[in-house]
Amino acid sequence: MIKLQNICYSYPGQPNLLQNISTSFEEKKITSILGPNGCGKSTLLKVICRLLQPSSGQVLLHGQNVHTMKNKELAKQIALLSQTNHPPEITVEDLVAYGRYPHQKYGQGLMAKDKEIIQQALQQVKADEFRHRMVNRLSGGQRQRAYIAMALAQDTDIIFLDEPTTYLDINIRFEIMELIRSLNEAGKTIIMVLHDLNLALEYSDHIILMDGGKIQTEGTPQEVIQSGEIDRVFNIRTHLFTEGDQTFYHFSKTAQY
Repeated sequence: MIKLQNICYSYPGQPNLLQNISTSFEEKKITSILGPNGCGKSTLLKVICRLLQPSSGQVLLHGQNVHTMKNKELAKQIALLSQTNHPPEITVEDLVAYGRYPHQKYGQGLMAKDKEIIQQALQQVKADEFRHRMVNRLSGGQRQRAYIAMALAQDTDIIFLDEPTTYLDINIRFEIMELIRSLNEAGKTIIMVLHDLNLALEYSDHIILMDGGKIQTEGTPQEVIQSGEIDRVFNIRTHLFTEGDQTFYHFSKTAQY
């Protein structure tokens, strides 16, 4: 699927932010990348999606270096939902239609198949009821649904999401995470950057924990918790609770003396 080999990256005039990162992402699983601010999470996502060129190393998609692939070829295989602070002044339906760009020939308008896929994407995320509203006038949760619909219209097997629940109310966060889980259950591979530890532990199959531009540990949520690295990296204390067959986590600040 996707394999990273010794990825390094530095911004101009700066030391390496990403340092020899090697890992792989399992097909049809939800992988969350965690870590404190400035550790390189979003930068790593941009390198994988070819928005940034690594200083060294390779990103392989089905064995092919993504930095040698044509734009449309790559866009037919991976979709990226980035953070945005300036939503466009277009309708939701027009936004979702942008997802069909990689599948269109030069100068070609939307075909019947494109319109059908756009409709399906809107319905799948329950955004069809506000399809004619302007994106910049939507609530945070509605806006995220619109962007996820655009990613679905792109019709890729892999979806990357950069902090999809940031700035959302807690109930909306759960709605978006349930939507992401449903996409995964439908066969999509999900790779996302998250800040919320509880959501990452509850919804992920695999966790990658970063700090200082390096992967500190990775594995199932339980394996990462048991490693103690979350407590060390975030300087917190993890408390585990069980109720029936469910496990819950609570985090508290480590006492300072």
